[in-house]
Amino acid sequence: MSFEQTIPALDAPALAELLSETLTAPQWAVPLMIWGAPGIGKSDLVREAAAAQGYPLIDLRLSQLEPTDLRGIPLHDNGKVRWIPPDELPDEDRDGPHGVLFLDEINAAPPPVAAAAYQLILDRRLGAYRLPDGWSIVAAGNRLDDRGITYVMPAPLANRFMHVHLQADAEAWLAWAARNDIDPVLRDFVAEQPEWLARFLPEPEVKAFPSPRSWVFADRVIKRRAMSRSSGVNRSRLDETALIHIAACVGREAAAALSDFVGRAEPEGHSVADWLNSPGSLAQLSDVSAQMDAVQAILAARNQGRVRIDEALKLAVELPDDRLSFSLIEQLHQIEGDRLFDEPAFSAWVSARGANAPVAGFGDAARAG
Repeated sequence: MSFEQTIPALDAPALAELLSETLTAPQWAVPLMIWGAPGIGKSDLVREAAAAQGYPLIDLRLSQLEPTDLRGIPLHDNGKVRWIPPDELPDEDRDGPHGVLFLDEINAAPPPVAAAAYQLILDRRLGAYRLPDGWSIVAAGNRLDDRGITYVMPAPLANRFMHVHLQADAEAWLAWAARNDIDPVLRDFVAEQPEWLARFLPEPEVKAFPSPRSWVFADRVIKRRAMSRSSGVNRSRLDETALIHIAACVGREAAAALSDFVGRAEPEGHSVADWLNSPGSLAQLSDVSAQMDAVQAILAARNQGRVRIDEALKLAVELPDDRLSFSLIEQLHQIEGDRLFDEPAFSAWVSARGANAPVAGFGDAARAG
């Protein structure tokens, strides 16, 4: 029986929902153990869940502690010995009544340290120390076959957790990538070939491999290359050096797949990624049928999470034809609802194009918004 068959597999949105339930009801929470491949986003999801609740997060790395570090140091007091807990553990007066104690890489802790954590995880106490009632315990770690420094989790410790396995989720990553300004070329690539989002190989000689984390590194390579050359880097036609650097992050096979994808993309200057990376290029489309195709491409990219709403609105400003610009806005409104009107980029569209809106009712509403 494989590892994935022994515990439920959750994608990022499902795990985010579980974390939200866990943090908002700590009185009924069960300590949660998140398993997953390196770089898949376990730690980020826990931090985002804590931030969403406005809770502090204390990251306690058991792998860096000795058993006495966790329990504390002994202090002789009136003929008795009492233990002084480490300062890293949550303190309600200092850290607040609610929060997350995050035991990241817990299965990298040596067995004696893991054994010292049994009481903290199950009973929420360690000697005289008590975890504040409003604090939740969440742990994370790599699987045994992930080539990390891991130990087999002892059965007594494993039985103190609720276990889930985080699996790669291209749709959730694309939505996150759009919010965090990941390069549109990478978003387009993952949207078309989601199998490249995470592909971990257990062979020891494999050092670089694609994961949500390593694609973020690839994005930094692209941005760094763009800044290092006065003429900029054509991000829809990544040069050889950029691809070598990207391969150093995600592996040669993933970089080759990205190169093939870029090579057979639409002609330069005729893709959503090109328009975003070269402001003003969309305005050069004089053919109405090409602009109609552009509207559909922008809508598809937005529906797939490959562009942010503010990026789509910026492209709406650049569309040469007023009617097609307005049509794009109308269809974006159908996707986003009235929150579209709250976007600063929508106000920019109103200033630039709203006065020419061909349908009076919506145009008046847009200008009023």
